[in-house]
Amino acid sequence: MTKIATIFRILLVTLTIGGLGAVFAVPGAQAAADTQGYQISPPVTTLALDRGTSTRQTIKVTNLTDQQITLQLGKQNFVAKGEEGEVELTDSADPAYSLAPYFTLSQPTVTVPPKGTAEVQYVVSVPTNAEPGGRYGSVTFSTIASKLPSGESGAAVQQDLAALVFLRINGSAHEQLAIASFASDKTFSEYGPVNFTTRIQNLGNVHEKPTGQIVVKNMLGLTTATINLDSKNVIPGAIRRLNTQLNRKWLFGTYTATVTVHNGSVQTLTASTSFTVIPYKVVGLVLLILLIALLFFWKGRKRLRRALRILAGRE
Repeated sequence: MTKIATIFRILLVTLTIGGLGAVFAVPGAQAAADTQGYQISPPVTTLALDRGTSTRQTIKVTNLTDQQITLQLGKQNFVAKGEEGEVELTDSADPAYSLAPYFTLSQPTVTVPPKGTAEVQYVVSVPTNAEPGGRYGSVTFSTIASKLPSGESGAAVQQDLAALVFLRINGSAHEQLAIASFASDKTFSEYGPVNFTTRIQNLGNVHEKPTGQIVVKNMLGLTTATINLDSKNVIPGAIRRLNTQLNRKWLFGTYTATVTVHNGSVQTLTASTSFTVIPYKVVGLVLLILLIALLFFWKGRKRLRRALRILAGRE
């Protein structure tokens, strides 16, 4: 039988960005998690450097298996993919945002003992002529797929993990955000909750982590609720979707929601949307009960008047 070796490159870059307050996920992460044999820490590093300076960083690699593993090291840039915080590793990123050329890896491979941990060091060096702004790259770790015995066919699995690095080159960067859209998921509904989607676009050249809130007011102009936006990282050229919920079932009338986004002290952006919530079934039932009561009193008004005269001693 002809030897067939099919290598599935499963890319896992599901990362929780603590300092940046963002989550970046790559499709296929669950499949990778099912076969994960090692992990890296930290998954994300955030740096700020002056031009002409450098820094040495360390990544820990932990072997989760009972077998020794050898990983191949590499470096790649990454770009935003979609609006949910996903990223995609690429070799063809815009040179203005490429960080991989600034990496120097300490070694081409790393061997990790069973259930053990090893350290890998890398240096990020910023040229003296680098433009202020953001650059984005990653240190990649790839398992070396074992070869199948001669004459056998099957599938080998190769797993890749990437440690993302966000670099801000200090200086006068172009910082500009815009609210691409702000809307609720309902224009008219019977009940809450009501979900809001805020899409924030980065028109600058450095990653931003805006803050903000949504204020909901009723028909009388009174504040019904104030909801804080999740603070998520937005990289240049990307749109980040922020989902927020007004978690109330009972609402009545037309409401106006206004989102305010702060880009530090650089910008304050606002946008508004309106929606109507009327529990028409409940309202209809109440009106029906009132109508029945009104008819009951209307038909019995003569008897009621006579009863009142008797009580007053007039009959």
